[in-house]
Amino acid sequence: MMTLRKNKAPERIRLQRRSCNGSILRAGSLSLWREFRNTSRFGTLVLAFGIALTIEGGVQGDEPAELLLRDVPPGVTVESSMEIPSAQTKAIGQKLGGEILRLTNSVIRVHGRSIQVNVLTAVDEPNASAIHDALAKIKPYPACQRKGSVVIEFVGKDIEAALALKTSYELGLLAKPDTVRYRVTAQLATSEKVDYMACNTLFNQFLALQSGDSVNAIQQINELAKRFTFGSTLVLSNPSLDGASAKRSFDPPATGSKASDATTVYSFGELETRQNVPFVTATIEVTVDKSGLRKAITRPSEQLTASTAFWPADDPAIVALAAQITAGKTTNGAKAMAILEWLSPGQNLKYSGQTGSRWGTRKVFEQKFGHCWDFSDCFITLARAAGVPSRQVAGWFYGSSGHVWAEFYREDQGWQQVDPTGGGKLMCGIYHIPYFTSEDGEMPIVYVAMPKIETLETN
Repeated sequence: MMTLRKNKAPERIRLQRRSCNGSILRAGSLSLWREFRNTSRFGTLVLAFGIALTIEGGVQGDEPAELLLRDVPPGVTVESSMEIPSAQTKAIGQKLGGEILRLTNSVIRVHGRSIQVNVLTAVDEPNASAIHDALAKIKPYPACQRKGSVVIEFVGKDIEAALALKTSYELGLLAKPDTVRYRVTAQLATSEKVDYMACNTLFNQFLALQSGDSVNAIQQINELAKRFTFGSTLVLSNPSLDGASAKRSFDPPATGSKASDATTVYSFGELETRQNVPFVTATIEVTVDKSGLRKAITRPSEQLTASTAFWPADDPAIVALAAQITAGKTTNGAKAMAILEWLSPGQNLKYSGQTGSRWGTRKVFEQKFGHCWDFSDCFITLARAAGVPSRQVAGWFYGSSGHVWAEFYREDQGWQQVDPTGGGKLMCGIYHIPYFTSEDGEMPIVYVAMPKIETLETN
């Protein structure tokens, strides 16, 4: 996920750079009430399709001033952390109506997205409560939280509740749930054939159209649409993969459906269009758990280790590479983990290039860079070359953007989802929301608007 309309990413795995304006606690500022009034509420985040994951846990430079950030999990990186001088800390406490013992200001990246974390340690709980009450008037939960005598404030230009909650889970401020039930409402084009290198660009132009940049966006959409073939069907993952509670509904309603082990093809009659692109509003409810394990309807066939146009698993060079990577490994799980380790960004492939790219597996191995779709393609190709049944999964990465990952068949257990983009360091679990699956590599995903992601239930 990168800044709208930009096509290049840095070599390090990261997302759009974001300023952390709007905080009442910016270092060096004493204009507290002006900043207090201008602090923004959660806003709409403009995203591009395809996520970049910062998978290393750690600190850029010196040890962070904030104790909370000295042992962060994979996917969280501390970019800066400082303690605010005592005189300014005292002045801020007076403005907020409570005595502050210590104040730190830090900037971290959580799964690639930047967020500022201000930690105010009050002299006691009553003072912390007063500070929290003052902040809570302009900072809705979970942007402002209190734990005993400590108040935590999350700040950022485009911070929404999902990112604040995810940060709270990753930093241990809130207990991470074992299961989450999501509702996704997405306007999806009924695409039959797509130019995979243009899917993200087309999505961005639809976002630009919604934001008011109509003249240029219309022109770009009309040109890009020539590289696509649209019809009257929509292919999603078979809901039975995600259990009996998984639900699908559509506007307009589907006129028919045809299911296979991995997918369901839904047919439609007359469709609404946006700039002559037909689309369906799909409402998807799915429950995910921390294991990332999905049900196997049947044992996988030999087709799931076969070569396809997208996954050249019979290429002699790729077969040799897969054998080298998985040497000595005897189980599907051990082979998959070895492949993920080989794919760890920066080792053999870099996470860079055009946002949302799908170059093709052979080209990615040659150029040694790509994005999430490319990493997924490479994993599946290597896994199949090593005899491991595997297929592609896509959907939404909670608190971030659209994403593509994979799953392999774990003997006698089911389909284990893995995230090749981070070399498997970031486990698939409650943040990966699946609703596309492909067993041959065809996955014509085109969003015509930003999906709405709702959390219905956590346990």
